[in-house]
Amino acid sequence: MVPKGSKIMPAEKKPLARKDLTRYDPIPIYYYTEKDSLNRITVLKEAGKESYLVAGRYFGVNDDARLYNPLSEEERGEIEKLLKIRSRDASISFL
Repeated sequence: MVPKGSKIMPAEKKPLARKDLTRYDPIPIYYYTEKDSLNRITVLKEAGKESYLVAGRYFGVNDDARLYNPLSEEERGEIEKLLKIRSRDASISFL
Protein backbone atom coordinates (compact mmCIF):
# COMPACT_ATOMS: atom_id res chain seq x y z
CA MET A 1 0.00 0.00 0.00
CA VAL A 2 1.27 3.47 -0.85
CA PRO A 3 1.23 6.07 1.94
CA LYS A 4 -1.29 8.86 1.46
CA GLY A 5 0.18 11.81 -0.39
CA SER A 6 2.98 9.73 -1.96
CA LYS A 7 3.39 9.71 -5.69
CA ILE A 8 3.99 6.51 -7.59
CA MET A 9 6.61 6.94 -10.26
CA PRO A 10 5.58 5.10 -13.41
CA ALA A 11 7.99 2.36 -14.46
CA GLU A 12 10.14 3.33 -17.40
CA LYS A 13 8.96 1.63 -20.57
CA LYS A 14 11.70 -0.36 -22.29
CA PRO A 15 11.85 -0.02 -26.10
CA LEU A 16 12.62 -2.89 -28.45
CA ALA A 17 13.52 -1.53 -31.89
CA ARG A 18 11.58 -3.02 -34.80
CA LYS A 19 14.83 -3.64 -36.71
CA ASP A 20 16.01 -5.86 -33.83
CA LEU A 21 12.91 -8.05 -34.09
CA THR A 22 14.24 -9.71 -37.26
CA ARG A 23 16.75 -11.65 -35.09
CA TYR A 24 13.93 -13.49 -33.32
CA ASP A 25 11.37 -16.11 -34.30
CA PRO A 26 8.24 -14.40 -35.68
CA ILE A 27 5.94 -16.02 -33.10
CA PRO A 28 6.74 -15.00 -29.51
CA ILE A 29 6.37 -17.19 -26.44
CA TYR A 30 4.06 -15.95 -23.72
CA TYR A 31 4.31 -16.69 -20.02
CA TYR A 32 2.17 -15.70 -17.06
CA THR A 33 3.34 -15.22 -13.48
CA GLU A 34 1.64 -16.18 -10.28
CA LYS A 35 1.54 -12.50 -9.25
CA ASP A 36 -0.24 -11.37 -12.44
CA SER A 37 -1.90 -14.23 -14.27
CA LEU A 38 -3.93 -11.93 -16.53
CA ASN A 39 -1.19 -9.97 -18.28
CA ARG A 40 1.18 -12.04 -20.34
CA ILE A 41 4.93 -11.61 -20.54
CA THR A 42 6.52 -11.61 -23.98
CA VAL A 43 9.57 -13.82 -24.51
CA LEU A 44 11.39 -13.83 -27.84
CA LYS A 45 13.53 -16.76 -28.99
CA GLU A 46 16.50 -15.93 -31.17
CA ALA A 47 16.16 -17.71 -34.52
CA GLY A 48 18.19 -20.93 -34.65
CA LYS A 49 19.61 -20.57 -31.12
CA GLU A 50 18.73 -21.44 -27.53
CA SER A 51 18.83 -17.77 -26.63
CA TYR A 52 15.83 -15.92 -25.19
CA LEU A 53 15.02 -12.25 -24.64
CA VAL A 54 12.45 -11.60 -21.93
CA ALA A 55 10.90 -8.35 -23.16
CA GLY A 56 8.33 -7.84 -20.39
CA ARG A 57 4.67 -6.92 -20.55
CA TYR A 58 3.65 -5.28 -23.82
CA PHE A 59 2.67 -1.63 -23.38
CA GLY A 60 2.38 -0.19 -26.89
CA VAL A 61 4.40 1.15 -29.80
CA ASN A 62 6.09 4.34 -30.82
CA ASP A 63 7.46 5.32 -34.24
CA ASP A 64 10.24 2.73 -34.38
CA ALA A 65 9.91 0.40 -31.39
CA ARG A 66 7.63 -1.74 -29.29
CA LEU A 67 7.40 -0.68 -25.65
CA TYR A 68 7.40 -3.10 -22.71
CA ASN A 69 6.90 -2.68 -18.97
CA PRO A 70 9.87 -4.13 -17.07
CA LEU A 71 9.41 -7.06 -14.68
CA SER A 72 10.01 -7.14 -10.94
CA GLU A 73 12.90 -9.22 -9.61
CA GLU A 74 10.42 -11.84 -8.39
CA GLU A 75 8.84 -12.11 -11.84
CA ARG A 76 12.26 -12.29 -13.52
CA GLY A 77 13.18 -15.25 -11.33
CA GLU A 78 9.92 -17.02 -12.08
CA ILE A 79 10.27 -16.58 -15.86
CA GLU A 80 13.93 -17.59 -15.78
CA LYS A 81 12.97 -20.80 -13.96
CA LEU A 82 10.28 -21.58 -16.57
CA LEU A 83 12.74 -21.03 -19.42
CA LYS A 84 15.37 -23.24 -17.78
CA ILE A 85 12.78 -26.03 -17.55
CA ARG A 86 12.19 -25.60 -21.27
CA SER A 87 15.91 -25.65 -22.12
CA ARG A 88 18.65 -26.19 -19.53
CA ASP A 89 21.34 -24.62 -21.69
CA ALA A 90 19.28 -21.57 -22.61
CA SER A 91 20.90 -18.17 -22.62
CA ILE A 92 18.45 -15.72 -21.05
CA SER A 93 18.56 -11.92 -21.14
CA PHE A 94 16.09 -9.26 -20.05
CA LEU A 95 15.11 -6.09 -21.88
